[in-house]
Amino acid sequence: MGIFDDMLRGDESLFLDSIALDVDYMPPVVKHREGEQGYIAQCLKPLFSRRSGKNVILSGSPGVGKTVATKHLIEELKEQSGDIKSVYINCWKKDTPYKVVLEMCNQLGFRFTAGRNTDELIKEITNILNKSPCVIILDEADKIDEQQIFYTLFEDIFTKSIICITNEKNWLSKLDERVRSRMLAEVVEFKSYNYEEIKDILRERVNYAFVPNVLGDDAFEKIVEKTHEMGDVRSGLFLLKNAGEEAEGKSKRKIELADVEKAIGRLDEFQRKSSAQLGEEEEFILKIVKTNSGLTSSKMHIAYQKAGGKQAYTTFQRKLKNLGSNGFITLSEINIGKGRSTKVTFGLAESEKKLADFS
Repeated sequence: MGIFDDMLRGDESLFLDSIALDVDYMPPVVKHREGEQGYIAQCLKPLFSRRSGKNVILSGSPGVGKTVATKHLIEELKEQSGDIKSVYINCWKKDTPYKVVLEMCNQLGFRFTAGRNTDELIKEITNILNKSPCVIILDEADKIDEQQIFYTLFEDIFTKSIICITNEKNWLSKLDERVRSRMLAEVVEFKSYNYEEIKDILRERVNYAFVPNVLGDDAFEKIVEKTHEMGDVRSGLFLLKNAGEEAEGKSKRKIELADVEKAIGRLDEFQRKSSAQLGEEEEFILKIVKTNSGLTSSKMHIAYQKAGGKQAYTTFQRKLKNLGSNGFITLSEINIGKGRSTKVTFGLAESEKKLADFS
């Protein structure tokens, strides 16, 4: 056997379709979420008869299939009826009422938005949506910084189902009473996948993404174990893609356990969402924290205001909490004199970088 027999040639690849390992990839079937999808479908069913469906809150940890299951269901709904409009909003990016309604205008084809305020744009989208049944998906709905938009959507749009997706189990209880009374939502909890379900989901992605038989059994099992430990299927997709790239970068014909270990060493890249996903205000606040890392939250707010920030302290605190929950910053309680305060540090604390602590 020649030295080069185990090496990839320049025109060869371990990948058939690396897109199958992307978080936003839509598989033909969303495995192990058939029950949840069936329940949501029943909530949407009245829309086919031009009647309002039920509103739904989908809760569960990150990476348990809430978004992909919903998007898959909406694609099927579109195939069944071209009369039902749908709007999908990522509220992590569009976190203010104005940004939400502006994005809705864009998706619905209403272009005359320049110089229009939030209330004016809401009137335009309600006029459009009230002409036919509609589904509105608010992904990461808990990131919206003002609750009035929820009340308006539930009150002013007639024949609809609104799906709110959140990582917070008790998000509904945090909403104003008048919003809850208008929402009247069914709550569907997406529980974490078990070991065998994770294995099945990742095996399907392997079959789509890689040339047959390039991923060794021990390497695959290690990825499944780590994914189950972290409780987030997206981490498994990250490991598969990075292990494949590691092996291919060395011109290997097989993805080995050593390549997986290298990918595991890069999991800190996955632990934080890409800064490209942040809204403009969060990006601005993150820059302030990076420059002033270690200040208390109150002093950080002063630095933020000096740099031109306009948000009130309570809103600023909420955005800090969002940045903290997504791993961009660390918020830690400290004693100052007889009182307590919150220390704001850029990035993850060393204790939080342990993979076992990731969620």
